[in-house]
Amino acid sequence: MELDLNGINADSLVQMLRASFTLENWDGILQIADRLYSEINQFYSIYQREHADGQKVCNFGLKRSIVYYFGYSMCLKGIALEKLGRYDEARECISKYEDLGWINGMNAEGCAEVEYYREIALANLHVIELNEGNTTALPDYLVFLRHNEEEILPGMIYILESAIKHKYNVDEVLIEFKEQIDSMGEYYITKRNIRYYIDYIYLKAKYYYINGNIYDSINSLLYSLASSVKLKDDTGFRKSAVLFEKLRNQTTSRQLDEYLCLMEQILD
Repeated sequence: MELDLNGINADSLVQMLRASFTLENWDGILQIADRLYSEINQFYSIYQREHADGQKVCNFGLKRSIVYYFGYSMCLKGIALEKLGRYDEARECISKYEDLGWINGMNAEGCAEVEYYREIALANLHVIELNEGNTTALPDYLVFLRHNEEEILPGMIYILESAIKHKYNVDEVLIEFKEQIDSMGEYYITKRNIRYYIDYIYLKAKYYYINGNIYDSINSLLYSLASSVKLKDDTGFRKSAVLFEKLRNQTTSRQLDEYLCLMEQILD
């Protein structure tokens, strides 16, 4: 479905991209990201002309550095393409934000954005490699996560997705980052990274299930369901409920009672 994006300003498009990511609307992200990139490109062309003519340069009412919008649009588009399995196209997006140093007139904020997207581009290339089953990319990606605490949670999601898809063991990775993720639970909630948080719990449950660890899988699902209810995350709740029902006959009596109690709370 084509979205009508005419007349929507750049910062509103950024908000739409964030909302679409939360809803896992990958096709929507492709449209919105292209629109944002096109609009910022037009702004930059005008900026270049005004600067060359010695005119007062307009900031177009943007809340962030122009570098941010170039990088964010292509970064989100690349993630959407990666989620859709279109890895070659995702790599093309990465090439558009891995070096934004060509942008003129950058202030300190813009220079910082250039460095940020350069690092994120390298990390996202590792993610694509992992999605393709190239586990040799994992050590370098782990080095990135160890130096970028705010990326640990999304990074663990990518690692779990790859491990589930290509059936390899990441138990040691889960153990390494468990304490950090648990200690930052409130951060993920207050910073509205709810989708990341619930997905991590759900994928961990799925990973345990695939590897035959049913007891821990069900415990993780119960935590995912309870967190989804608390955080009003319908997407996470649906996925966790489906997997729980698949494993219902393998639950302990305590686990089943906890699940039924949770369902009663929802009905009330």
